[in-house]
Amino acid sequence: MNHKTTHLMLPRRLPAAVALALLSMSAVAQAQQDDTMQKVEITGSSIKRAVADQALPVTVVKAEDWLAQGMVTIDDILMSMSTASDYVPNTTSGVGNSANMRGIGTSRTLVLLDGKRLNDVPINPNSIPVSALDRTEVLRDGASSIYGSDAIGGVINFVTKKSYTGASLTLKGSAPSKSGGGESTGLSFIAGKGNLSTDGWNVYVTGDINNQNALPQSARPNITSDARLASAGFPPPKLTKGGNAIPANVTLADGSTKVGNITIGGNPYYASGCLAPYSSPGLNNTCTASYTANSLALTKESQEASLFTKGTLMLGEDHKLSASLLYSSIYNRPVKNPTFGINPSIANFPALTIGPNSKYYPGKGIVPAMPGITNQKLTLAWSLYGDLGPTVLDYKTETTRLTVDDEGHLGAWDYKASFWSALYSTRTSFRSGFVNSYDLLAGVANGQLNPFGLQDQDGKDYLSSISTNGQTANAGLTRMNGVDLSGSRELMTLPGGAVSLAVGGSVYHDFSYNSIPATVALSGGQTGNTAATNQSASRNVAAVYAELDFPITKALDVDLAVRTDRYSDFGATTNPKASFRYKPAEWVMLRGSAGTGFRAPTLAERYFGATDGPTGITSTTYNDPVLCPGGSPGATTGGTALPGYNPSTVCNARQPINTGANPQVGPERSKTFNLGVVFTPTRSLLVSLDYFRVQLRDSIGQLTQPTLFQNPAYANLFVRDPKGNLLYIDDRLTNMGGVRTDGIDLTTTYNFPKTRWGQFGVQLDGTYVHEFETQVDRNGAWISSVNKFGPLDANVMNFRWKYGASAKWISANGNWTSTLNQQYKQSFEDRNSGTAYHVIDQYTVYNWSVQYNGYKQWSLMVGVNNLFDRDPPAANYRGEGYSSGEASPVGRTYRARATFNF
Repeated sequence: MNHKTTHLMLPRRLPAAVALALLSMSAVAQAQQDDTMQKVEITGSSIKRAVADQALPVTVVKAEDWLAQGMVTIDDILMSMSTASDYVPNTTSGVGNSANMRGIGTSRTLVLLDGKRLNDVPINPNSIPVSALDRTEVLRDGASSIYGSDAIGGVINFVTKKSYTGASLTLKGSAPSKSGGGESTGLSFIAGKGNLSTDGWNVYVTGDINNQNALPQSARPNITSDARLASAGFPPPKLTKGGNAIPANVTLADGSTKVGNITIGGNPYYASGCLAPYSSPGLNNTCTASYTANSLALTKESQEASLFTKGTLMLGEDHKLSASLLYSSIYNRPVKNPTFGINPSIANFPALTIGPNSKYYPGKGIVPAMPGITNQKLTLAWSLYGDLGPTVLDYKTETTRLTVDDEGHLGAWDYKASFWSALYSTRTSFRSGFVNSYDLLAGVANGQLNPFGLQDQDGKDYLSSISTNGQTANAGLTRMNGVDLSGSRELMTLPGGAVSLAVGGSVYHDFSYNSIPATVALSGGQTGNTAATNQSASRNVAAVYAELDFPITKALDVDLAVRTDRYSDFGATTNPKASFRYKPAEWVMLRGSAGTGFRAPTLAERYFGATDGPTGITSTTYNDPVLCPGGSPGATTGGTALPGYNPSTVCNARQPINTGANPQVGPERSKTFNLGVVFTPTRSLLVSLDYFRVQLRDSIGQLTQPTLFQNPAYANLFVRDPKGNLLYIDDRLTNMGGVRTDGIDLTTTYNFPKTRWGQFGVQLDGTYVHEFETQVDRNGAWISSVNKFGPLDANVMNFRWKYGASAKWISANGNWTSTLNQQYKQSFEDRNSGTAYHVIDQYTVYNWSVQYNGYKQWSLMVGVNNLFDRDPPAANYRGEGYSSGEASPVGRTYRARATFNF
């Protein structure tokens, strides 16, 4: 089934036949044998209990069920969870996809490995090898009372295998039906020895290697064709004013726009058609770049390798000692366009200018003359794409994690003591397309570089001499060490069963370090020399918690939990939670929970890069709302510079902005509420409806850049000097008003009667969002962002309705399994910043897979993703031309996997 999902809220006395019908097709066939009859600990509670007794909305999926659907990485798993994440290919970033439950942000979804936190900031989940997984557990309500401050949106727990005996090797790969890139290959292995029951020990090692090829834009020209771009509201190039282009556009450096009656500015090659294929004629005698920003690579190249090993030793019947080690290395190579803007991301960086001493000055013989331009200094808006090609960065992330667990029984207590240590390191380096900006300015000034065309041999040699390729752009390190201790026992007996108590505590130290070398990235393909910056920050966090479970009657169970966390830099916070399970009849069960949450800002949000002044430039060009009036709110064209101000800096230009950390940012607080019902009217049918509501106040965030320019209420964030010049826009992280969302999760599963052809079943998992509202300022208005983008999260898509549906077949002999999966997302209002109004089309995609296990040592799987080869919808919200936050641009893709068991 879609996720082959087990909702752990089935009636306590569910008949065995019904349990088999619901669980065997829906996920935990083996878990039913191992766990249903004994008490286990499930995400969301510290008290061990029977699986069917769980009273929280937890979804459990066995690892083999993911594999049967062709899942290769943790990314694949996350992208298929309707409540857990949004697809973000991140073609221009080294960051991987992250879980974003309820759409309230990745930092508010807690990701666990074997019940322990991975980090205090979102990390690439592909650091966890799929081959090590036993199951995934998704808790769809807040769990701050159990796991800590950042479990506001929900919890995703990746549970590794307890033991493994034997060995297997898996080869896997995928290939799009269209050529040009996007292929993937990989292998995984697992080997283990020892039996915990008979030998008293087990050790296994497993690893994954995955390689993803980039998909260039040229391989899918239909996705960003002129017709598609026009349908999304992009104006034709001739209707836009050129910015950074090759050849460069020019303005007078002193800000003048006229000499006598002659309007100054434009491009010396406008009349001859600019320089194809790099640019084409635009408005106001300018040349406009013929490519869209950040779209040269539709998907990025990546390599991922992970290794996990675990050893377990039984110390008698009541005690077990285990240790595990995880290592992963993730390598990404994103591609984007190089440009040279006049507002690079270092404060007070000089503008790129050319004077009459250069042989490339317009009218000196090589470059055509321009009306009104004689010997004035000119400011250039230049792209180096023709000479340097796209800019390519190398991102490398390494994860090392050691965990030691001791668990067992002491008298009436079940206990578990754990020590864990984790090290995360990141490094970004310049691979190709980067040069030192200061040397670039000098090369233009002295005539060695031609900003109006491709370089001659001397120019090429000069660019090569100032290249910074291979140098480190920045590096970071996070180290966490912690100790956890918990215990549970039965206290007394009530009519419904034994009252259970769980208590626990944890202490961990969080340390982060960030280093920016003397050569740092400025904008698009340039680097510059500045003083090296090394920053570090740390905090200690201690917590205690308690949980009580009261089975008041056979029908009613109530659970109470409370947790107190103390941060060395914030003080203490206490968060309670209450939940219940009520089963008035055999065929129906009610469940609900309510609790509070608290999220402290991460070390990076509070300390790293905190400064007064610009830390970068806007992601796209804007008109200064004061110095370039006349355009529509938030416009990038149509304005006119005020007298005395340089139009190249105040109109259609990237503006200086501070988007860094803020030492004054405080914690977030939340309230969560869930109420659900589970129906099992027949042995083959399950229907669950869960209402959720999340209220977040003092949310940490920053305004989106279009909001800053479109709303005059934020004029106070534009910091200016006494003459009115814009110094920077203050868009640092801060505590906003809040976020509130509510809706319904729906799951229904039906298994048809068995036939001689086998067993058929269908399932639907969907989420209907009734409300998603953002309050930018405390006590301000609430702004709806259901089916449209909100004022804070620029690219988060909160669909009113989205679902995954599936049909599954298992042959009568059990050798064949086939799944047809449908993923649906409703239409969505586009960002529409500076463009015509556009609505992103609804998106439906089908995936199919079939697996054969009839051979003694072999298991084979083949499948097709995007069965009908549907293109992603056209969109303008990222400036890429297609909805990259909703769908993959790769198209129909064939997948295959073969496993050999030794």
